Order: sequence, then C-alpha cells, then structure tokens
Amino acid sequence: MNKTNLLKNIAQCGYDIGFGGKKHFITYDLLRITPRLISVLTMILGVFQLLSWYKVNVNSGSQDAIAAALIAIGLIALVVDLMSDNKEEYNVVGKQLIMYFNELRRMHLTVISKDESDDFTVQITRLEEIVDEASKISISKQAICTHWLTHFGFFYVMQSKWVVDELKLNWRDKYPLFHLETMAFMVIVLMILYWTL
Repeated sequence: MNKTNLLKNIAQCGYDIGFGGKKHFITYDLLRITPRLISVLTMILGVFQLLSWYKVNVNSGSQDAIAAALIAIGLIALVVDLMSDNKEEYNVVGKQLIMYFNELRRMHLTVISKDESDDFTVQITRLEEIVDEASKISISKQAICTHWLTHFGFFYVMQSKWVVDELKLNWRDKYPLFHLETMAFMVIVLMILYWTL
C-alpha cells in the first residue's frame, strides 16, 4: 500500500471509529438524561393540570384524564431510567473508540511526515488491529436520533478536520439531510407551525 492510499485508509477508519465513538457518547447522554427529563416535565404538566386555577381559567373542561396520563408517562419514564442499567457501557465503549480515533490521528501525522519510499508495515498492521478491536467492542443498538446528533458532534465538536481534509468531505457529507430522523423532525416542526399559525 502506498502512502496516499494509506493516508486515505487511515482517514476513512478514523471517520468510522470517531463517528462511532461520538455516537456511543450521544446514546449514553440520551439514555442518561431523556427519561429523567420526560418524567419531570410530564409530572409537572400533570400536576399543573390538576390545579383548580388551570381548570377554571385555562380550560374549563375536565382535564383529569390528561393529567393522569401525563403523570403515568412520567412514572413510566422513571421506571425506564431505573431499568437502563447498561447505559454506562456506552460511555466506556465511547471512550475507547475516541482513544482509537486519537491514535489514528497521530498515525496520520506520522505517515504524512514519511517519504513515499518508506516502509509502512508497522502502521498498516496497527491500523488493522485498531479496526478489528473497534469492531469487536462497538455496540450496534443505539438510541433514536443519535445519527443526526452525531453529525453535529463529530464535525463541529471533535477535532475531525484532518478527516474532512483527507477525505475531501463537503457540506452534504456533514449534514444528514435525508436521514429518517431529520425527516421526522422536519415533519414535526411543520405540523407545530401549521397548528400554531
């Protein structure tokens, strides 16, 4: 493998592994924060709807069923939060994948500094080991919306410019315009705008 192909291969593996590591962190955050946030917000809304002031001034109809449903959703979210014991595993795997990503960035810099005629056997062997180790530890089951959020996290939070430059990625690669979660988000926003206008 020549220097140019090796650099592209390192960058592609860096993209895959770094993106995967960021995706694990986002899944970890969603599993850690979302159930608690949902439970707190729905319980607050449920209790607020039970207040006599709300029934008299805001909605004079009977809203007890809606309030009870909101409180039930909040309790279910709390139970889901208590049952998601393996969420810490996403954090551990994410840290390991980011360590591999950083090692690939250093390897990329090392290969750039070498001549075309140098021997790259050490780098090729280590690259194959990293890819193999990363595929063994990665968790395929991820939370919803992680792909969309990972694009932001990978391209705008992490130090991924070397991957973008090496692979010559453009704006279409950075924005998941046609991903299912993006489409669902756009539909929800349009529905909210339609109902409010």
